[in-house]
Amino acid sequence: MNKVRTSQITSRVKNDALRQAAAACLDVADRFNARATAIKTDPSFTEIGRQKTLKDDAAKNYLPGLKAAYAPIARALADAKSRRAALAIPAPDPTNIAAALERQEIRAMVRGMSPNERFAFVTGTADERIADAILSAPGCLSGLMDVQFGQLRDLVVDRRFGGQIAEIREAEETAEAAQAAMLVARNDIKAAIGLDGKAFDDFEKKAVPTPWLLNEGQKIVKVIPGQGAYPAATADEIALGKFYANTAEYLADNPGIQITQPAAAA
Repeated sequence: MNKVRTSQITSRVKNDALRQAAAACLDVADRFNARATAIKTDPSFTEIGRQKTLKDDAAKNYLPGLKAAYAPIARALADAKSRRAALAIPAPDPTNIAAALERQEIRAMVRGMSPNERFAFVTGTADERIADAILSAPGCLSGLMDVQFGQLRDLVVDRRFGGQIAEIREAEETAEAAQAAMLVARNDIKAAIGLDGKAFDDFEKKAVPTPWLLNEGQKIVKVIPGQGAYPAATADEIALGKFYANTAEYLADNPGIQITQPAAAA
C-alpha cells in the first residue's frame, strides 16, 4: 500500500470505519497496479495476452474487491440520503378546505409581489403558514423559480430541523470524502487497464453485475433471473443494488449477464 498517498486521501474522513473502507479501496488499486506492472513487464506475454490477462484479473478479482471495500461507504451515503429524505415538510390535510383556501390566498398574495420583494418576503418572514402554503404546491404558483423554491425549502428544513440537518450534513461530508478514495482507486484501475471512460464503464458493468433488488413485503430480496425463488439480499447487495422494473432494464445495465432458464420438471 502507498501509505503516504492513502494517508493524504483518507485524512479528511472523520469516521474510523469509513476511513478504513476508504483505505481498503486504495489498497485494492495499489495491489492491482503492482499486478499490472508485473504483467506489462513479463516478456512471456504477447500484447494480446497481456491485455486479456489485465482485464481478466481486474474483472475476476480487483473490481469485485473494490466493490466490496466500497460497500460500507455506499451504505453510509444511502443512510444519509434516507435520513435527509425523512425530514420532509408534512403534506397538508386535504380534507381541511378552510386551510386550503388560506394557502391559496397566501400563494396569490406572494405571486402578486415584484420578484425582488417576493423572495425577500418569503425568506424573511417568521410566519410558518406562509412557508407551508408555498411549499405545499409547485413553486410557480407562488411566482418562484425552481432555484428559489429549492432555497426556500432548504431554509425551512434548516429552521425546523437544524440540529438533525447539521448531523446529516456532517455524515454526508464524511461519506463523500470516503467515496473520493474509491473514485481515485477506480481511476487507477481504469488507467492501468488502458480503457477510456465509456469503455471502462461498459467493462465494469460486465465485470461486476449490479444486484437486482425486489421488495417482497417486509424484506428485500435479490432477484436471480431464471430462478423461481430469490434469497434475501445482503446488506452489501442492498447498498449497491438497484430496483429494476424488468429483465430488459436489468440486462441493459448489466450486458454481460447470461440468463439461464430453470430446468423443466421431470
